[in-house]
Amino acid sequence: MAKNHMKEQLELLPKTGIKWPKGNKVEIGQSVDFVYIMRKDGKFTISPIAQKMSTDYQLDPTILAQSLLEEYDSFFAKLADIFKWGYSSKGNFELHLFDPDKLDDEVRLKSDGDPIVSLDPLINQGVHEFGISRSYYLGGIKEFEQVARPGYNTLSAQSNNIATNVNGQQVVVAEDDIFSGGSVITSLNALLKSGVKIKKVIPGIQIGNPKKLSDMGLSIDPVVEYKTTDESDIFSKLDLGDPRDYVLGASGLVIKLPNGGFGRVPYILPFVSSTERASIPAEIEKEFALKVLQANFDFFSAIQSRFTKPMLLKHMDNNFQAYMHQLYGIDLNTDMRQITTCLMENIDVLWEVTKKQGKFQEELQTLNLPKSIVFLDVNGTLFLDDSTDGYINEEDIFLLKKAIIEAKEKGLTVGLCSDSPLPQLIELAKKLKIEGPILAENGNILYNANQTLELNVLPDIDLYKAQISELASGLGLQKTDDCIAPEFGGSINIKNSQWSFGSNRKSSVAVFGAAKLIEELGLHFTSHQQIFSIDCSPEYNYFAIHPGENYKLNKARALNTLSFYGHNIVMVGNSMSDWVEPDHGVICTFVKDSRIDSNTVNKAGYISDKPVIKGVIDILEKI
Repeated sequence: MAKNHMKEQLELLPKTGIKWPKGNKVEIGQSVDFVYIMRKDGKFTISPIAQKMSTDYQLDPTILAQSLLEEYDSFFAKLADIFKWGYSSKGNFELHLFDPDKLDDEVRLKSDGDPIVSLDPLINQGVHEFGISRSYYLGGIKEFEQVARPGYNTLSAQSNNIATNVNGQQVVVAEDDIFSGGSVITSLNALLKSGVKIKKVIPGIQIGNPKKLSDMGLSIDPVVEYKTTDESDIFSKLDLGDPRDYVLGASGLVIKLPNGGFGRVPYILPFVSSTERASIPAEIEKEFALKVLQANFDFFSAIQSRFTKPMLLKHMDNNFQAYMHQLYGIDLNTDMRQITTCLMENIDVLWEVTKKQGKFQEELQTLNLPKSIVFLDVNGTLFLDDSTDGYINEEDIFLLKKAIIEAKEKGLTVGLCSDSPLPQLIELAKKLKIEGPILAENGNILYNANQTLELNVLPDIDLYKAQISELASGLGLQKTDDCIAPEFGGSINIKNSQWSFGSNRKSSVAVFGAAKLIEELGLHFTSHQQIFSIDCSPEYNYFAIHPGENYKLNKARALNTLSFYGHNIVMVGNSMSDWVEPDHGVICTFVKDSRIDSNTVNKAGYISDKPVIKGVIDILEKI
């Protein structure tokens, strides 16, 4: 009885297996819960790495390539075990393997001698290559768009070149895999637009029914076709990738870099979500990544042991190098074992940062910012610091508008950058015909083309306002309607025991009031500072709460962030609050009589010999 009971229990455990499917139709029945499909891509993956190492270390290229292939096979064996472990919670799991050379042969047979346009990087001999990739924001969660494969010409240039080369002949389009068909449509439309006549599409592996392609009137002739035998959704039971997608620096997902370029990263944390890219259960995503990273470390260590030479970042894919250098500042001569160890030790922090960067990257994209931006400070730059109405004479406004038009002809967009709230700055921009982006509230709010992005959030802002109101009431002061700043025409009768909040602020709090109120607020909030900083000026009857430990740095951080994300930034100002160290590419210029120190004078891009708006005009003309 005990033996029979144990046998029944063993039969209930999830089963895993590795298969090399035969035939051109693969049916997934009820007994299989999940399938992951891979092509054994050893030669394609190892060849470029071996070439770089051979050249760098003067090693025999044949021996080196063979050794790398052997160690890559060991890596793959470990990867297969990791997949079996990773998918065990889904039930009965199968890892399906295909020989890419055999798929290549079958594609060529199905082409019947017609010219082949290959979207598959593994099919690259004697064909017309069309390099296209799906690209993603940092983190690999949200798709950016389909772009030319890194290192290839633009999609239109590639398709036009193919059209010229085939000279009116019908072509077949080869693709490595097709699910719904949606991702291949961009490629097909580009070819059709260039006049290429498509006879049929030959996917190496087809999952389900690509209805989107059928709706285009295109014939689909797959080498291998996957279907389910029951009514289950095939897309929930299958996923695919290549072993090279899990080797650090071999290939991977195309990622849009902050500077606008593209990198490649493996399908694991802290680079991308394996749950999104490979259907790994979310609860084991981190453990899965650590296992794969350990397999990478073993791979790099084995190469070191064989040749007493380390595999370095510079030996890996150029687009992985670009990612690691731009995001982490890693030197190209860094040992891959050191990189792998660092990733494992800091996986949580790096992944959180990557996710936040990807989300910000996606939000920033919605603003559609121009490439080159000249930001103008307002107080003390466009008009005098002590202005009570922001007056600028009509002649200077005319000359500024003319300078803005001329700057636009040079490819420069002029915007505003100030501590003032966004609505007031929008009105000023309209008056001066400034159409560019606006950084408001000391760099906390970014605005362009009717879209707004909050760069820095002030938590508990309503709580702070309530505390201010309670303290002012205790002093016997009377609150009036929210007031705009004096430079925009606002006024408050301080002598009559009145006070007010600054109007239209979203990520900061401003208060106008008597000196005794400002002093009390400074004392109260100084002892409560944690995630905010204060600007307390009793002599100017002004108090403010800003997000961040030092509000004076918020503007610089915002400008540096835009520079980091690929924008050319020039700042025009009149004080140290308009200064950004040039380490990240921001160029700072100043009008005459600016309140800056000697070090800033030496580092500034340009200092005008004209004051306020005349200096701004001078700077725009000099850029």
